[in-house]
Order: sequence, then C-alpha cells, then structure tokens
Amino acid sequence: MKRPLLMLIVVGALAYASVASAAATQIQVDDDFFAPRAPPTRNLASGTSFHWQRAPGSFRPHNVRQDFTLFNSGAPTSGAINFSVNASAGTYHYYCTLHGLPSSSGGGGMDGVVKVRPVFASAPTGAPFTVSWALAGTTTGNRFDVRFRVGTSGTWTLWKNDVAGRSGVFGQGGLPVQVMPGRTYQFQARSLRASAPTKPSGWSPALTVNT
Repeated sequence: MKRPLLMLIVVGALAYASVASAAATQIQVDDDFFAPRAPPTRNLASGTSFHWQRAPGSFRPHNVRQDFTLFNSGAPTSGAINFSVNASAGTYHYYCTLHGLPSSSGGGGMDGVVKVRPVFASAPTGAPFTVSWALAGTTTGNRFDVRFRVGTSGTWTLWKNDVAGRSGVFGQGGLPVQVMPGRTYQFQARSLRASAPTKPSGWSPALTVNT
C-alpha cells in the first residue's frame, strides 16, 4: 500500500533538488515603479531569491522596504541600488517609502509583491515527509508560522506557531495527522521576526503534496 506513496514523494524530492540553485529573480527599480511588479512565485531555494537594481535611465530617489521591515534597502537614494534578499516562504508586499504605500494603507503607487512557496522532500523513509519553509542564511525573518489542510479546500489548521525551526516532518508518529495514501495535503508558511511577532509576512502560496 505504501509503494505508490513513496514513489510520488521521491519525485517531489527530485523537483526540490532541481530548484536548490535557481537563479535570483531580477527586479528593476525604475521611475516610479518596480518591474516586474509581481514576478512569478518562487519555490524555496538556497542563495539569493530576489535582486533589485536601478533601471537604466532611472534617476529619482528610491528604496525597497517590506511593510514590516522584514527587508529594507535603507534610506531612499538617487545613487546605485543593488539589493538582495534570501527569502523564506511567505508573501511579501514592499514599496518605495517616497513613492508608494504599504499594504496597511491600501498599497499602490510604487509597490510590488514577491512570493516564495515551501518545498518538501521524502525523508524520512515511509509515509511521513519533510516540509521546509526556510533555509540557513534566510534574511526575511527568524521565526515562522506554518499551517496545513487535508484536501484543497476547507479550513487551515496551524501546525507550527512562532518557531525557529526551518523544517518539520509531517505525519511523524501520526502527528499532526496520519499521512494516508491517495490524499492531498497543502501547506502555507509565513515569516516574522522574534522582536515583532505580530508583524508577519503574508501567507505563502500553497505547497501541494499528493500522496
């Protein structure tokens, strides 16, 4: 009964390995917009996730600031902009503090959104599997919340709350649920700082694991 489950999870692990060295998403800082404003969702990967650089011909002062300062390039500058983040799983709205608005004010102007999805691997051997939402060297927070649901609709259940750990084994010892063949499990994660636990990123796009 477990053989089809193991085969599917190993395929997922290989997919995870293939994105571990994915090139950074490049974002141009122009007058007065980011391009692309909302690049495609990335899977969690090691190294630089997103890189912002001043666009040719841009001259006005700008910066890159996540709503709760989970990342921040510094004060607005009309000089060179060369800013990178190693992002953990989450949805991050950001803006230029001179020409845009945070999401708490409705967003708009010079703003953007970047998204990172958790990943999974087959370890340990058997029905449980490992979900990863951050890696060593992440620069977008040091605490994490993770939630799950069985199926693709319905209520989300909190699995990890304000944890420093960057991954967890789902289904080990039947917790938080028994992993069963022929089921779909979805996961979302968000990032925060221990010094500001009420100011997390948005929830990540969902990771879907089919057993």
